[in-house]
Amino acid sequence: MKLSNETKLGITIFIAAAIFVGGVMYLRGIDLQKKAYSLTIFYSNVNGLAEGSPITVAGLTVGKVESMRLAGTSIAVNVSIQKRVLLPKDSKAYIKSSSIMGGKLIAISPGVQTRMLDDGDSLTGSYEADLTELTSTLAPISSNVLGILERVNTTFDEKTRKHIQGILSDVNSSSSELDALIQAEGKRLDYAIGNFAVFSANLSRFASNLDTIALSQRSNVDTSIATVRMVTHNLHETSENLRRTSQSLDEVLSKIQKGQGTLGKLVHEDNLYNHMDSLAVNLNSLIKDLRDNPGRYVKVSVF
Repeated sequence: MKLSNETKLGITIFIAAAIFVGGVMYLRGIDLQKKAYSLTIFYSNVNGLAEGSPITVAGLTVGKVESMRLAGTSIAVNVSIQKRVLLPKDSKAYIKSSSIMGGKLIAISPGVQTRMLDDGDSLTGSYEADLTELTSTLAPISSNVLGILERVNTTFDEKTRKHIQGILSDVNSSSSELDALIQAEGKRLDYAIGNFAVFSANLSRFASNLDTIALSQRSNVDTSIATVRMVTHNLHETSENLRRTSQSLDEVLSKIQKGQGTLGKLVHEDNLYNHMDSLAVNLNSLIKDLRDNPGRYVKVSVF
């Protein structure tokens, strides 16, 4: 069967289109069969990361960046990870440079948890500065240092520069002498530290002995404490009895001072005292007369 030129041209265009679409899909990593799960990684700054940037684990590409969007003050990066790659929930996602040309990738460092990330989970990522950024950061500093050195050379004369060099040499010499002194005194310092360690050990043993003595004499100490408590209680009771006796005595003296009772009347009423005194005198006279003349008072009859 002979094909016309138009048919050949159509087939050629169809094959070319298929090859073009397949190439684009291959370059963009498009897979018609869904063999990946999605994660969302939040960054404060993506630093040049782009859609289609690779996702690596230990240097092996396991996914790619699908899309990026603003999420408040952060940037949400949606990525797809191959289903066969299981990542713990505490994994870390770092943005790194893929080459010295400035390309970016996301390097995932697996965690240690037993629970794995599922489709739709999220991570908090961070950025890791690379050599090119450090070089660009250090470049202005290097230029400033060179400018300072150039100004020093133009500002100071030869004599001043030699004087500065002498100062630096003296500082270097002092540092060497200090190092030598530390090395020379190192043995003494070690000896002092050793003595302190021995003293600490002896102090620890002394404390242990004190604990042993305290435990062995604990029963005696408890008995002594109980005795002291009993004596204290008895002293308290005695003090209370003395207080009550003193109170009673104060009441008796108060009544005497007020002239109450027999003693009070004897103290304050002179007539009663005089009568008592005369009664005592008469009683003494009666006893004396009874002793001298018993016949007046006692009569004995004999039948």
